[in-house]
Amino acid sequence: MINLRKLILIIACSIGSFMGFSQDQKTDKESTKIIEDRIEYLMQSLEAEEVDLTTLFDQLYFYLENPINLNDATKEELIDLQLLNDFQIQALLYYQSKNKGFASVYELRTIDGFDPDIIQQILPFITVVPIESKRKIRPKNVLKYGRDELIVRHIRTLPASIGYETISDSAQAENPNAKYLGSPDRVYARYRFRYSKTISAGITGEKDPGEEFARGSQQNGFDFYSAHLFLQNIGPVDKLAIGDYQLQMGQGLTVWSGFGFRKSPTQTVNIKRYAQQIRPYTSTDENLFLRGAAAVLGSDKIKVTIAYSQKQIDGNLNLQLDTLTGEETVSFSSFQASGMHRLPSELEDKDAIEERILAGRLGVDLKGTQIGVLGIQSEYDQPLDRTLSYYQFHEFEGNKLTNIGVDYQWTLGKFHFFGETAQSIGGGNATLNGVLMNLDSRLKLSVLQRYYAKDYRSQYANAFGEKNGVLNENGVYFGVEMYPVKKVIINAFYDLYSFPWLSFRADAPSGGQEFSGQLTIKPKRGQEILLLYRHEAKERNASIENPVANILTDEKSSRYRFQYSTNITKWVGFRTRVEFRQFEHAPESLSVGYLYYNDLYFNMLDDKLTLKIRYALFDAPDYNARLYAYEHDLLYQFSVPAYYLTGSRIYGVVRYKISDGLTLNFKVGQTFLADRDYFGSGKDLIENRTRTELKSQLIWKF
Repeated sequence: MINLRKLILIIACSIGSFMGFSQDQKTDKESTKIIEDRIEYLMQSLEAEEVDLTTLFDQLYFYLENPINLNDATKEELIDLQLLNDFQIQALLYYQSKNKGFASVYELRTIDGFDPDIIQQILPFITVVPIESKRKIRPKNVLKYGRDELIVRHIRTLPASIGYETISDSAQAENPNAKYLGSPDRVYARYRFRYSKTISAGITGEKDPGEEFARGSQQNGFDFYSAHLFLQNIGPVDKLAIGDYQLQMGQGLTVWSGFGFRKSPTQTVNIKRYAQQIRPYTSTDENLFLRGAAAVLGSDKIKVTIAYSQKQIDGNLNLQLDTLTGEETVSFSSFQASGMHRLPSELEDKDAIEERILAGRLGVDLKGTQIGVLGIQSEYDQPLDRTLSYYQFHEFEGNKLTNIGVDYQWTLGKFHFFGETAQSIGGGNATLNGVLMNLDSRLKLSVLQRYYAKDYRSQYANAFGEKNGVLNENGVYFGVEMYPVKKVIINAFYDLYSFPWLSFRADAPSGGQEFSGQLTIKPKRGQEILLLYRHEAKERNASIENPVANILTDEKSSRYRFQYSTNITKWVGFRTRVEFRQFEHAPESLSVGYLYYNDLYFNMLDDKLTLKIRYALFDAPDYNARLYAYEHDLLYQFSVPAYYLTGSRIYGVVRYKISDGLTLNFKVGQTFLADRDYFGSGKDLIENRTRTELKSQLIWKF
């Protein structure tokens, strides 16, 4: 067993004498920290083991290296930054127009809505310089001023699970799915070229644990490849994507490929989605993207988006014999979204279905009011024929799905209205409408209403809601953000929702409500105290043995969190968190989970070397009492693991900047379980009390 506790503590102590700090303008390390803090801020409420936010990180890092010039900043650029709300963007552009630009970034202090915290957040991504004529797109300029980036990453978990153990040839022949075909390594490589904001081209490859590499079923190397060419502001073409891309329109009722944030204890007011229409795809999720071509054309007043995609996706095929004709019919019973191709059975599902998508949007800007008409049609070469549970009775089956919708946004004084209404052809409708209220510099409110019919169907919808899937949900959300006194922030939301039809684990119409309240105190620069209370109650089937009929009872979950962060010195930071969760579902007994951790951050060698350490203790008797906490990771890696059972976890993340263009990353993490001697189940079973993750990454920019 690797004793990481001693190893990491020895490293931390032994390198302390080399620490230093630069107080000049913001260093690359400080700016990168702001990006990571922003990602962590957005991920605090997520409950998912792994979340792919590569696209968001890419965008922020691009503006770090290519700051937005406030003298000619556009609305699209400021939205793309995803750090400002509609009122702040409108106020900044008004100031820019009225004063014919900026003389200094410090003028932001005079603009309504730009408090010191907001200015501090956006400072690394903006600049004030005279407006220069844009370079012409010539091969010479592209080669001279373009930037290349190469990322290579390796991840492995020790010890390996039983799915990688050697078995006899006879056992393999008897059961071809008895073991994984490939090694337990996860391997990732990405190359990307960027020329200003105009050109982006890249290719990504990934091998998941258990998949073969450059042999057997994967003769071409990686199991998954993604490539893109993206052009922007080329004559009448606002954006052009060829290859893999993401498509985001309206508020997500019709189409929103990629990740979309929902309820958050920290971002309680700004719940509006900011659709980018199309953007290059640079992540490794094997499902949440389109493959083909898309373009945005037009002027500031009228814009047309057109998109076409054709790709193979994974699915379970059904082969049946027609007793009347004697012919074999083909359909598929489900989509396979795991992206894993480790076993012969999983390889049979790979690329089994062809998906074709045609989508478009016509948008009009009428002096502060934007309206868009949009639509999408998804078609599959085989019909979807599922064995549905009762709660899935109204869900999509067949081989064609069409959705049309209208989205809008409108600003009236201190009120910003937004929304989308959509209809699935042959099914139901859905509507989402909200308002953001900037009542005062110290008080902001939001209200959002949603109605998703039980038979609304859209394969690529991803909108605000309580559960995944845009169907069978009604609700009203209220959010507030207050600054009652200096250095104090209060964030709260209340969400009341119902499911008019049956839903998973609820064999009758049901409902629920959720409240979150967070108090943030910043006594001085670099110091923060956070208190959070979050409670949710929803109706679920009662856990009663052999019931005559399922009845619904309340499932209640409450979370309490205390967190304290401070900069001990200019080169050492510290954070501690205590959190517990209380779960109850009558008539079951109460279960309570606890989590306690300490983080230490070190900046050394003039910020060339950084080290982040966490030691956590947790005690959650079952999965219902689990607790989630964001973990620092390699650049472009994001994780919010669940802590449950009883044990401890320690990890260390090291980042060393070898030169201006070369950076090395390492992460070593180990989880120890005190109440059982194994992890996982099935082929992922690890027969050991400890599980260790080893991660390494090289980033080369040239």
